[in-house]
Amino acid sequence: MWQPVLLLLAVFVLIGRALLVWRQQGWRNARQHIVMLIVLAAALQMVNVIVVLRGA
Repeated sequence: MWQPVLLLLAVFVLIGRALLVWRQQGWRNARQHIVMLIVLAAALQMVNVIVVLRGA
């Protein structure tokens, strides 16, 4: 029951961290790090959708 909520919280943390890095370092200086965080958040969200659809 709590697993989807925790996964969603982790997604928001990753996106928030990407925004923070973008604001502090700029797009040109931290492009690879920002993209990595966003891709990781998207993959985690896909896992979250699968967990919710399976009813875990």
